[in-house]
Amino acid sequence: MTTWRWSAALALGLATQAAAQSPATPSHTWTSEGAKVGAVAGGVAMGAAFYHFTHRSNATNSAASDIGGALVGTAIGAAGGALLGAFVGALFPKHKRLEQPASP
Repeated sequence: MTTWRWSAALALGLATQAAAQSPATPSHTWTSEGAKVGAVAGGVAMGAAFYHFTHRSNATNSAASDIGGALVGTAIGAAGGALLGAFVGALFPKHKRLEQPASP
């Protein structure tokens, strides 16, 4: 085994061992929900914007170019919105629900 492979294997083993022994617990945040909301909102907003930009007045417009522009805008907006939504969602921790005592 070459030196760099041995070093990489040792580093990976030490990192895995340190992670297993770490007392830190992962925090629960709104990351996935923020990504979903951001993807939908970004997709709708950018889809409408790109449709508006590709449908020009005083020009020969076709449905294919208008829809194509809207689809490109939707894809770009959904990707960007998901990233932004995940980042913003990660900033807010989820609160634990308090269990209600059983009523007699």
